[in-house]
Amino acid sequence: MMELTGSITSILYRKDDFLIAVLRTQKEDIKIKGNIHGIEKKEALTVYGSFETHQKYGRQFTVEYWERPLPQTKNQLITFLASPLIKGCGKKQAQEIVSGLGKHALSTIFKQGSSCLLNIKGIGKKRAAKIADSVRSTLEVQEIVSQLLEYGITANMALRVYKEYGSDAVKTLKENPYVLTELNLIGFSKADDIAKRIGIMPTSGYRIEACLKYILHKSCFQAGHMYMAEDQLLDETAQVLNHHAYGEDIISAKELKNGIMNMEEKSIVIENDCVYPSFLYHHEQNLAHQLSRMKRSRDSIAMSSLERQIDKYQKKHGIILVTEQREAIRELLDKQLLILTGGPGTGKTTVIRTMIAIYKQLFSGHTIRLVAPTGKASRKLAEMTGKEASTIHRLIGYQQGEMPEYHQDHKLPCDLLIIDEMSMVDVRLANNLIQAIHKNTKVLFVGDIDQLPSVGPGNVLRDMIQAGVPTIELTEVFRQARESQIIKNAHRVNQGQSIVFDKEKDDFYFLMQQDPKKIAALLVRSASRFLELGYDLSDILVLSPMKKGPVGTEILNEMLREKLNPIDEVKQEWKIGKRFFRLGDKVIQLQNNYEKQIFNGDTGVITGFTQATDDDGNAIDVMKVDYFGKEISYTKTETKELNLGYAITIHKAQGGEAPIVLIPATASHYMMLARNLIYTAMTRAKEKMVVIGTEEALNIAIANNQIAKRNSKLAERLTKNTN
Repeated sequence: MMELTGSITSILYRKDDFLIAVLRTQKEDIKIKGNIHGIEKKEALTVYGSFETHQKYGRQFTVEYWERPLPQTKNQLITFLASPLIKGCGKKQAQEIVSGLGKHALSTIFKQGSSCLLNIKGIGKKRAAKIADSVRSTLEVQEIVSQLLEYGITANMALRVYKEYGSDAVKTLKENPYVLTELNLIGFSKADDIAKRIGIMPTSGYRIEACLKYILHKSCFQAGHMYMAEDQLLDETAQVLNHHAYGEDIISAKELKNGIMNMEEKSIVIENDCVYPSFLYHHEQNLAHQLSRMKRSRDSIAMSSLERQIDKYQKKHGIILVTEQREAIRELLDKQLLILTGGPGTGKTTVIRTMIAIYKQLFSGHTIRLVAPTGKASRKLAEMTGKEASTIHRLIGYQQGEMPEYHQDHKLPCDLLIIDEMSMVDVRLANNLIQAIHKNTKVLFVGDIDQLPSVGPGNVLRDMIQAGVPTIELTEVFRQARESQIIKNAHRVNQGQSIVFDKEKDDFYFLMQQDPKKIAALLVRSASRFLELGYDLSDILVLSPMKKGPVGTEILNEMLREKLNPIDEVKQEWKIGKRFFRLGDKVIQLQNNYEKQIFNGDTGVITGFTQATDDDGNAIDVMKVDYFGKEISYTKTETKELNLGYAITIHKAQGGEAPIVLIPATASHYMMLARNLIYTAMTRAKEKMVVIGTEEALNIAIANNQIAKRNSKLAERLTKNTN
């Protein structure tokens, strides 16, 4: 790592912590860039990092760590105290402080705090506190970062730890570096490397507990389990602890068992040798308890009156409901809970519309709410029913790290709740929603268990069906739907049968290609062709089972952008690290943002770059993204929540749909060739489906119906509580 010392002559760009500036050293002016906090023009600075040559900007210095040389002279002290770094202190107050406290003013303020400033002319209690806090944080951060760098902890990580632990940051990390995993800054392996450099013993209780938690959470949040068998957890943890960096058999079975016992009081629950993260255990238990109470409840309504309403609705709308659909309506009115399931073309939309209309006729003063787990799924539900729909998060007023607005002690005003895409809902979200509704609220769960399960832990819809929650499965595919090759083939795939093609129809295409690179090129050409035919970017879904590989979303996104939204001198761009965003780019939101009410998997298009004003009245650069008519602003820092969305994974597409869907079928995705993935992808297409690849890969996927079982006791708890 190279060291440069100089003064800032100009600031070329600043946004939040990121800055590009010119540093004048003794030899030359150097353009520096990096996460540099609160630097001002004319300020002295020492930066550490390395040179790189940028294709567009030439030679520049990337800063890994920086520090301000402490002021040595009286004038330097006054300049430092009067700088924007020190809140509440102008030049006059700075001169008084230096006059009163002398050349050791900074260390005096750092050690004694605001009390040493109270006798300084013109400085009251409030101003003294501001000045002292500014001095302390400025010097403290610098000291903490410099101490932690030697252990392989980056400046950004050190700053995050400082925000969490303040002046105890170094002490905390030296005692237990595994807190870095608690803050989601690094994984266990990296934390273990840092711990070794610090000198933490391999038999440390902190190390053992951190690894146990890492293995357990990996199982729950990557494989969707609610718990792990205790023996399996101990075995997998022992492998990681004894094989990572230290050698064999350092950690004994007794030490591992002690680690679990210590955790049981704080973060896990053990039930019959099943180890749960405690919060997942309570979500599962509470959800089962509430659903069991509701499952036992029934409503009494005159069936003759209901039949008249059904007949009246059919006559008015010119439709005939089949036996399964009529039965679903009866069950909804008779039971507290009902699950409605079925594949594409089986009339779920028709029966839901009918249910809503008849319920409103029978109970005119009642409140009906429609929800889905994602923004795109709720938009689809609203289009399908013609009624307002929202995300589950929005309905219950969910905020990260806080109790939702509606919860078990503040119930949501709702008489009939319809939840679509229930297969996507994990245990945590399901419990938050069910706890927020009254015990007499009628609930309709709508979903398709043959699609992909929830990304988060649990398998709620499948468990409820297994536990005997009243369920109506629609199986009859209607005539109009049978004419669609997309729907016909989706059902064939779901039944393990190979796809058939009718060349006379133009809604399903299979383009044969063996070479993965040529498959990628054909996907790009096909998307381009649909744009030429008058479709918009939002009409086209390019889906892939994986992110990596020759036909993964990463390479497809670059290829699609180059073709569909090429670089142009007129088009504005933002470059952030190695990524850049261009006007007209299609993007996808990668995580839930409750403040913006944009959710994981939502896709939009960049519509402009402009400036806005932050809470302190400062001008900031923002990027505008249009999500189906809803415009959202992002700062440069917030773009970490975004990725290119020209091509997305099939998992991310669940809950949405588009007129055009294109997917690859290649053996290079062998590990991801599964029936439910292909089925889920096909059921996203409304008008045209294009598969590019080999029949062999497609048939391997169709034959593979090995759905990974998820560890869950929700069905067992539901059955036990009901009986």
